Amino acid sequence: MPHSVQRLEQRLELQDYKLSALLEVTRGINSRATEVQLLDMYRESLSEYLGINRLVLYAYDEGWKCLLQTGVEGVIPAITDPGFFEQEGMISLRSTAGDHQFDVVIPVTHDGMPLAYLLAGETAEGRGVSPVVKHLNFIQTLTNVLVVALQNKRLEEERVVQEATRRELELAADMQTLLVPTSWPVDQDVDVTAYYQPHHEVGGDYYDVFSVDEERLVFCMADVSGKGIAAAFLMSNFQANVRAIFQYEPDDLQGTVMRLNNRVMENARGEKYITMFAGVYYRTTREFRYVNCGHNPPVLTAADGTSNQLMLGSVGLGMFHEIPSVECGVEKVPRGSTLVCYTDGLVEQENLEGVPFGMQRMEDIICERRGMPVTAIQSALLEEVESFRGDEPRFDDTALLVARFK
Repeated sequence: MPHSVQRLEQRLELQDYKLSALLEVTRGINSRATEVQLLDMYRESLSEYLGINRLVLYAYDEGWKCLLQTGVEGVIPAITDPGFFEQEGMISLRSTAGDHQFDVVIPVTHDGMPLAYLLAGETAEGRGVSPVVKHLNFIQTLTNVLVVALQNKRLEEERVVQEATRRELELAADMQTLLVPTSWPVDQDVDVTAYYQPHHEVGGDYYDVFSVDEERLVFCMADVSGKGIAAAFLMSNFQANVRAIFQYEPDDLQGTVMRLNNRVMENARGEKYITMFAGVYYRTTREFRYVNCGHNPPVLTAADGTSNQLMLGSVGLGMFHEIPSVECGVEKVPRGSTLVCYTDGLVEQENLEGVPFGMQRMEDIICERRGMPVTAIQSALLEEVESFRGDEPRFDDTALLVARFK
């Protein structure tokens, strides 16, 4: 009788311990303990109190990677073939220190999909029933609680990161909306319309038309290498610099390019560059002075259908600390002339056969519709590009600016 009572007390004590171990891990989860802390609680529960002194816990992360090992020397390998865990009988795992034997493999699944595998065994021969077998149900329960908690913790962390990224994208998109004009004031000398479609939530294209004074009107289109938040912030800074520098000295295009290049180098630190087209229209003389810094050449089409690609300029801004040379262009602008500025998302858009839309198609459309309102030319270009690409994904951000000189 005393012996039976003693055994009963031992069993009750063990049950109390198991409940306490589950409670401790659960409290750790609720108190947002770190992954390391939770794994230490788990290891202590199985190794130090139940005598299960050889444990390896694998969880899936682009391959089955080891989260926890105890009683095993050396570096544990990642497992690429899940069939490894489905071997019958005792399983052998080779670390950098040699082979290790395990009695059982305990899977942790969710909706029929494996989340983790626990390898459990003994480091020394013992008598009687193995503690791994003896406490198998408890081990499985505790492992399930731990693994599901760790997965939920990772999912929550990913959700927080994704939410922060989403908010950053929204902020950048709002900022970009402020940068890119959506309407234009009525001007006695020029009609303007423009369109912008970012490839993703936030792009790196930019255009602007603004007056320096009653005589001079500045046109600008630019494209940042790369996309996303970094490109949007760089472009916002660039826009501010463009307006400030042109207000300061609109006639010195070469000096403007040099100063803008310095600003881009300071802000991008050589990690990004900007292609830019900038031109100044002189209302009285109908002269258009421009510089093209590695950008797609705008097309200036006269009322009679003759056209000219505005290509003179320099390399892109931010490519070199010092721009080797700058060549500025000058064009006379007869009445009825049309200027079309664009980014590579327009002319480099490919169709299903891999053929780009190209400059020639664009120029033909401009020439055919040269007497139409600027909105009609813009709509025609965009419709033709959409029809041309068919089901092919968009190549890049698309920016388009059309101006008619009265």
